[in-house]
Amino acid sequence: MDQVLQPLGFVRRKGTWNRKADRFVDVIDLQVSKAGDAVTINAGVLEPIVHTRFWGTAPPLFVQEPSATVRARIGQLRNGKDQWWPVNEKKTIAEVPEVVKAFALPFLEQMHGHAAMEEFLSQEIAMRPHPPETIYLAILKGVRGDTAGACAALRSLHQTAAGAWKDRITEVAERLGCG
Repeated sequence: MDQVLQPLGFVRRKGTWNRKADRFVDVIDLQVSKAGDAVTINAGVLEPIVHTRFWGTAPPLFVQEPSATVRARIGQLRNGKDQWWPVNEKKTIAEVPEVVKAFALPFLEQMHGHAAMEEFLSQEIAMRPHPPETIYLAILKGVRGDTAGACAALRSLHQTAAGAWKDRITEVAERLGCG
């Protein structure tokens, strides 16, 4: 992985690689199964403005994949099916970097714009509604000037959210000036 990613500007910490690309941070993560016998790849792009409005703090200096604004598993990008490789097979060492080049890197490049992020998040929400993605989408709408759309999305989510998510939604709505 280092041979593929480092020449492209990625820096590694353990099983995670980061690269600054304009204002975005690209993240590639090598995830090991709980049993320790298989690996998969996660890819994501962090948009610093979205992170700051979501959390109320600047992004960390080194981003972990779960913090990315848009995220995908390699199997989702490749064929829509989750994919894991056995740790102890020689083909894993050869195949994983090639799959990263073919699927993860193009995904990262495609997500270097707000419109692409909005489209991706809209598709994710349609398949699996989850509060963070909905909040990220609302923030992106607010960033491009659609404050009414952003606030409407947050109000709608607030009605169905529970616990800490209600508080997070309220905080983000205040940061976006929803009133």
